[in-house]
Amino acid sequence: MIKQVLFVCTGNTCRSSMAEALLRKMLTEDLGDKAATIQVVSAGTGAQSGDGAAQNAIEVMAKEGIDLRQHRARRITPEMVSNADIVLTMTLDQKNAVANMMPQAKNKVFTLSEFAQGVKKIEDLMDRAENLRLALEQKRRKYLEREAPKLEELRRRNLELSRQMRALDEELRQIEQKMDQETAKEKRDLEMIQEKLTSLEIPDPFGQNIEAYKVCANEIKEKLKTVVEQIKESLEE
Repeated sequence: MIKQVLFVCTGNTCRSSMAEALLRKMLTEDLGDKAATIQVVSAGTGAQSGDGAAQNAIEVMAKEGIDLRQHRARRITPEMVSNADIVLTMTLDQKNAVANMMPQAKNKVFTLSEFAQGVKKIEDLMDRAENLRLALEQKRRKYLEREAPKLEELRRRNLELSRQMRALDEELRQIEQKMDQETAKEKRDLEMIQEKLTSLEIPDPFGQNIEAYKVCANEIKEKLKTVVEQIKESLEE
């Protein structure tokens, strides 16, 4: 006989608090006074004891005619699990956390979804999954055993190719390093010439602020002085 139900989520401020309140209301509507004989509680695996329900949870429950403003979160304890006749979690991770906390209570801990679908059905699915996992591992092991010689040869060739690639990479690195050393002077000279050529240009101020245009205009004016002088000299010839 189920006399106490424990709902479990993480923080005990949303899912499990709503499940607790909803079940309590549904039992009252269905069983009337007898509902008082059934205790419904909730807790969280990572709850901060004393936290209130989430505002959204309060608003959703208000539409159900439930006042969740007085709810206070509690962190789950082995005693809570021991006292409950059934423990319903929101996720498989929470189910495993409860089972690890109290292994002897494993048979009464379920996710809410699996309990709603039918425990036997879920157990059958879990058995099938385990059988398939074992079959998969067995086939994989047999395949690897059958292909072992080929796999070993491929691993050997892969290691040899990797060794050759490392040697080639090192040889390429040394060649590039020597090339850089032999061309260093030419590179420096080229960079110097490029700097001089760049200094002969007037930077484009397009897309920049007004200050950039002022700088550009001043640079043009300064260099136009030479143009003016050249023109003057040509007139004197």
